Amino acid sequence: MRIAVLYGGESPEREISLRSGKAVAEALKRKGHKILLIDTAKNDFVRKLHGVDCVFIALHGEKGEDGTIQGLLEILGIPYTGSGVRSSAICMNKIITKKILLYHKIPTPLFVEVKKDRPVKLPFPFPVVVKPANMGSTIGIKIVKNRKEMLSAINASFKLDSEVFIEEYIKGTEVTAGILGNDNPEVLPIIEIETPTGFYDYKAKYTPGGSRHIIPARIERRAIKKIEDIALITYKILGCSGFARMEMIIKKSIPYILDVNTIPGMTDTSLFPDAAKAKGISFDELCERIVMLGLERWQKQKRG
Repeated sequence: MRIAVLYGGESPEREISLRSGKAVAEALKRKGHKILLIDTAKNDFVRKLHGVDCVFIALHGEKGEDGTIQGLLEILGIPYTGSGVRSSAICMNKIITKKILLYHKIPTPLFVEVKKDRPVKLPFPFPVVVKPANMGSTIGIKIVKNRKEMLSAINASFKLDSEVFIEEYIKGTEVTAGILGNDNPEVLPIIEIETPTGFYDYKAKYTPGGSRHIIPARIERRAIKKIEDIALITYKILGCSGFARMEMIIKKSIPYILDVNTIPGMTDTSLFPDAAKAKGISFDELCERIVMLGLERWQKQKRG
């Protein structure tokens, strides 16, 4: 097949996307496909898409993971990997995602939205977590211990995003659940994340040795089953397809959803490929399977 891998872009996650895209392109080449590696930061990138059979979206963050590139490909009539326009847009915005999760009674930390230049009243005690609503890779997220730190973190977050919220801090075991599939998705082996600082931030995610991916997770079987069930329910409720990764914190055997990534990192330090490997799926096979799932979803969509 002739496959275009979209990578790079202009979001703060550009560098990670470049790494993901290059890794995916090499994997698909090894599987015998003809690959076009296209940086969407270039003005002529749309013209280069002519004649491709499928697009592998390896973009992270704004204009890649938020439904915009998906919408463009829908208009152009080109099949693509991952979730569709609506699901991508919803999952990119953590505030909207959390409202949907709470409506469906899926555990997620309590939160309050922050309005610019308006006083903040917290319904939960410090420490708390200040987050931009539309950033991935833990960019801009701060754990703060008092009001002074909170106000500083809020100001910093508003420089990154127009929407900011504050989340209750839940101390527990951090895990991730990767999901692969469309109508009958499967949960990949659960990974426990251990970091020297106790916070899985940008540095811990993308620096070799910055974190440990522990497979199998050191969690009792009952809790693993809850994680798998909640991850699958969340995937289906949010309309995800192809693949996604749920970030969770476990406290007293209850898994709380922190974030839903519809285009997980595909770098040499990324969690999703590690989970697939633990399932016996090689990186090359994983990339090709994601393409096939994209084509399957596209064909079903066109049939109505």
